Amino acid sequence: MNEIVEAIKARRTIRKYKPEQIEEEKLDAILAAGLHAPSIGGRQASIIVVCQNSKLNEELGRMNRLSFEFPPNIGRITRNTNQPGINDDATIQSAFYNAPTVLTIFAQKTYNLTGESFAVAENILVAAHSLGIGGCIVARAIETFATKRGRQIQINWGLGFEYEAKLHITLGYLQGEPPKDKIIREGRIIRV
Repeated sequence: MNEIVEAIKARRTIRKYKPEQIEEEKLDAILAAGLHAPSIGGRQASIIVVCQNSKLNEELGRMNRLSFEFPPNIGRITRNTNQPGINDDATIQSAFYNAPTVLTIFAQKTYNLTGESFAVAENILVAAHSLGIGGCIVARAIETFATKRGRQIQINWGLGFEYEAKLHITLGYLQGEPPKDKIIREGRIIRV
């Protein structure tokens, strides 16, 4: 089978990271993959902010975690025991899981660019996986940057309020055991 299809099928969400930083050459390739994602009307309106400041990532990860509400366990097949998320383990204090690199994808508020932002994220995650780097999409970016501190960070990053944070991506090298093979739930494709 095609190696891109295999990479997509083999990629798993990683939430435990080694402390070492991603090499610049690999990070540049990952970011380039994100920039090559489809964009609505060719606008290329998504902006990727790369943060490798561990103190700031910890602060933002804790802010993000505070906005998380534990949902009922609806539709989940298994709980992730070797790469647990905040939904699996309430003692986890940072939704960024000590990742050495955190990307935040911003998009202009004037257009509905959530889909474009997630296309950027998927390209990033598949490229990272192909280079031996793990990653995780973290939601609640809007809530993180809606806080007073979040707005200040956004200003510090040079982004005006015409931009809205859509999602975060944590990146780093896997620490511990990788997640088990994914069980694909039946009945998710309808052919008409």
